[in-house]
Amino acid sequence: MGLSLALTALPVGAAELRISIDGIRSSKGTVLIGLYDSPETFGRAIEAAGTAGFLNDPQRFAAVSLRANAALKSSVVFSNLQPGRYAIIAFHDENGNGKLDKNVLGVPTEPYAFSNNVQGFLGPPTYDKAAIAVYGHDMEVRLTLVYHRPAAAASCWTSSQC
Repeated sequence: MGLSLALTALPVGAAELRISIDGIRSSKGTVLIGLYDSPETFGRAIEAAGTAGFLNDPQRFAAVSLRANAALKSSVVFSNLQPGRYAIIAFHDENGNGKLDKNVLGVPTEPYAFSNNVQGFLGPPTYDKAAIAVYGHDMEVRLTLVYHRPAAAASCWTSSQC
C-alpha cells in the first residue's frame, strides 16, 4: 500500500508572510493581529481598535487573536497571499476585553505596533507608511510593541482626539 500525496499548485506569485511580535511583557490577555490591503480597511481598523469590532470587521483582509503566552512570544503565518501591499496592526489586549484601551487623551494604554515599526505623529501612521510589499516570495516581518507611560500624552491614537 503506497502513500499518495495530493499536491496543489499555489497561485502564481503567492507568498507566505510570517509576522512575529516582539516586546510582549505579560502573559495576560491576547495578542490581536490584523492584515489590511487598502487605506480604507486600515483606517477603519484604527477607528474600531477602541471597540470590540477590531477582529469582527468583514472588510479586513485577515485577522487573528492569539493568547499571550509564558514565553512572551507571538507569531502567525498568512499563506497564499497574492502580490500586493499590506499593512499590519497588532496590539496586546492585556485585559482581554477585545479592544485597545486608551486614556482620556486617546493615548493607548495597551501596547501596539504597526508594520515597518512606524509610528505616527499626533496620531497613527498612514497606510502608505505602514504598508509592506509582498511580491511572490516568502517573507518575515517583526513588529515591536510600543508602550506608553501612563502619563505620556505626546501622541494620540486618532488625530480627532488631539
